[in-house]
Amino acid sequence: MWRHGASGNRNIPDAIIDFLPDATLVIDRDGRLIAWNNAMEQLTGVPAASLLGKGDYEYAIPFYGKRRPILANLVFLPEAELQEKYDTIERTGDTLVVDIFIPDFRQRGVYLWAKASPLYDPQGNVIGAIETVRDITDRKQAEQEMAKTSRELEEIIDFLPDATLVIDREGRVIAWNNAMEELTGVPAASMLGKGDYEYAIPFYGKRRPILVNLVSLPEAELQEKYDTIERIGDTLVVDTFIPDFRPGGIYLWAKASPLYDPEGKVSGAIETVRDITARKRAEQEIIRSQRSLADIISFLPDATLAIDREGRVITWNKAMEELTGIPAASMIGKGDYEYALPFYNDRRPMLANLVLTPQADVEKLYTSVKREGDTLVVDTFIKNLRGRGGRYFWAKASPLYDPQGKITGAIETIRDITERREMEGKLARSDAELQIAAEIQKSFLPDVIPRIGGFDIAARTVMAKEVGGDFYDVIPFEVMTLEKGLLGLLVADVSGKGVPAALFMALSRIVVRVNALWHHDPAKAIFDANNIITADSQSGMFVTLFFGTLREADRTLTYVNAGHNAPIVYRGRDGSLEELLPTGIVLGAAENRAYGSRSIPIDRDDIVVMYTDGVTESINAQEEMFGEERLRDIIRNNARRTPGEILEQILAGVRAFTGDMPQFDDITLLIIKGT
Repeated sequence: MWRHGASGNRNIPDAIIDFLPDATLVIDRDGRLIAWNNAMEQLTGVPAASLLGKGDYEYAIPFYGKRRPILANLVFLPEAELQEKYDTIERTGDTLVVDIFIPDFRQRGVYLWAKASPLYDPQGNVIGAIETVRDITDRKQAEQEMAKTSRELEEIIDFLPDATLVIDREGRVIAWNNAMEELTGVPAASMLGKGDYEYAIPFYGKRRPILVNLVSLPEAELQEKYDTIERIGDTLVVDTFIPDFRPGGIYLWAKASPLYDPEGKVSGAIETVRDITARKRAEQEIIRSQRSLADIISFLPDATLAIDREGRVITWNKAMEELTGIPAASMIGKGDYEYALPFYNDRRPMLANLVLTPQADVEKLYTSVKREGDTLVVDTFIKNLRGRGGRYFWAKASPLYDPQGKITGAIETIRDITERREMEGKLARSDAELQIAAEIQKSFLPDVIPRIGGFDIAARTVMAKEVGGDFYDVIPFEVMTLEKGLLGLLVADVSGKGVPAALFMALSRIVVRVNALWHHDPAKAIFDANNIITADSQSGMFVTLFFGTLREADRTLTYVNAGHNAPIVYRGRDGSLEELLPTGIVLGAAENRAYGSRSIPIDRDDIVVMYTDGVTESINAQEEMFGEERLRDIIRNNARRTPGEILEQILAGVRAFTGDMPQFDDITLLIIKGT
């Protein structure tokens, strides 16, 4: 006999060690092994007989492959020395707890939780140490088990997660663990040492024998105490309902076994109790649900069938009747793949059959297969279903389970997705056409901007969708020999979005470019372009436009602003800003409207920023617009940079302002800087 820990004087029989579900060993004061329980044999594969009595750390070899101190040897080491042995260690009183990974234990290593405490004789002298080891590899690797939250207990019995009590031969309580305190609300201090069935009062409200008192009774007497009881050797297992324990009653699972002393005499008994109310309620709910399952399945809009474990039809709903033309009455109870005949005109496994045979090669029967746990999802094409030609179907199948978790059959849902597939094909073709339109639109934008003496120019368009209505153009007039050192610059924004706007953009670009090359005066070019666009615009679309000619000889920009956002001019000499306001109406609104031309000088370090409203009307999450003032600040703060760098700063500023908000409108920028 020994006493464990410093928190109480509780005599614990040797037999408790073998009752523990965790691998447990005990060493004496000289480090010789005196206990190596069944769970330890299973964990290490080493029988107790080959290790009992051994010392010199031989019991470490099954874990580490060499002799070395284990946790049970270290319980009295100071904190500093302990940290050298384990990365993480916790000391609670004289008890040590660690989690450790042993890479060479088994093929891929194993994570172990270990707890060790000294053992004391009745006089308080240390006589050895006890260590409990638990394989927590699955929890560590899957990270799915809940963290163990119960406090680290000093008594061996308190290692157990289930509510547990131990009585001696006279029926007095010698252990009442923390989980039992939580289950009953009765602290151990008020229960230890009590007999005369007082430990039954928290459960039944009166003194009466409980399972732990009945382990020695014959079968006939046991049946009088519990409706259902199972005996496994000398261990009893029951499920029971206690109506007066908590409001609404409680379902408990209990397991009890006798405890033996070293001479094999019964010295007491141990009982473990688990609250299974939630599981029982769930089982009852499943049973109730199963009663109405046929009605629920019949109500489903998708064609659904269910088969039992032998492959016989147990459910064939109304939607399945409509899909196949086969009434449920003629299909229920049929097996031998008869339910496949309406689909394939052949007896062959359906998807529901394949979930019952995990080794089945589903991919040989279906071209598109997706596995979601034990559920299969497929798309398939059936050539001829009831004379309606080929049809596409989506099907999903899952196994069915009974309350004990055993597979009882499978259910399959089938949906005709032919129309969806046809629509997907149309969308794919539409996407392809849209990509072609986008490529054509990109081809309209200049590959390079011709150089002109005394100026540096950068331009960019960022579409909100594949195609849009913004565009810019650079027209090298010297190609038409109008004048050398003369460059046409154009920024425009078409009303509307998408393909219609892109088509109107293409028309507008061509018309403006032709007229710009034909007329030396920008006002005349835009006048004629407006008349042509207005005559061809039957949809009410229009285009705002800024067009100017940049002349190298006198460093001037002569421009027309047709209802477009006023470009911002930064003057390098004093940092002032000005706007190039409209000189006429938008193109496409009305014919024969006059446009005026204006000229401004562009000196060294002067900057002209042409832009579309996609810049200033960008919106953030608070529905605030970017606005002209933020644009002006960026221009001022980056005036010493090149046009390309200024352009990038503006785009970066818009992105930072809008954050995660989507881009709603195209953005176009064209920037000139005097050099």
